[in-house]
Amino acid sequence: MTDVQGRECVFPPDELDRRLAALRRKLAEGGIDLLILTGPENIFWVTGQQTPGYYTFQALFVTPNRPPFMVLRSLEEMNFRANTRIEDISVYLDDERPAEAVRRMLSERGLSNGAIAIEKRGWFLPITFYEELAAAVPRIADGSGLVEDLRAVKSPLELSFIEAAAGYVDAGMEAAYAALAPGRSENDLVAAMLSAAVSA
Repeated sequence: MTDVQGRECVFPPDELDRRLAALRRKLAEGGIDLLILTGPENIFWVTGQQTPGYYTFQALFVTPNRPPFMVLRSLEEMNFRANTRIEDISVYLDDERPAEAVRRMLSERGLSNGAIAIEKRGWFLPITFYEELAAAVPRIADGSGLVEDLRAVKSPLELSFIEAAAGYVDAGMEAAYAALAPGRSENDLVAAMLSAAVSA
């Protein structure tokens, strides 16, 4: 997998290392042994993982002192490896229960009895998963907002990426304005806009 691992990651290793270190400091300060992230935007911020299959269950596990590890749908494994540098991955098949894979992973790593926090706010934590996890571990704290607080302050690299993305939008909007003329359809304008934005 060495030829695949991280080859499509958007951010360089030092940027992701900086983010992970900041998150680990927050975990240590809060006495959290394990944070479970299920929000795709937070998983992306920590790892670089992005997928159109974000609607299927995925969870990133972060501790103050161990490499992060991941549970995700089997179909997503190669994409995850290409997008991230994380090698510790457990997958589940479509006919399996994700909570079972999570319980197995926590047990194998001796993390079932620690201070566990999970993102409780958001769209991507199925109630059935939460109930099964809550039945398997002694206590679960609310880890919502930990990553969001860190994401709010942009690094110089993030700011440069935002500026570049805004340039793509500008190129598309300018092309759309240039294509405005009597008789032109919305499709004509969108085609001009997308072509310019993608070319940029």
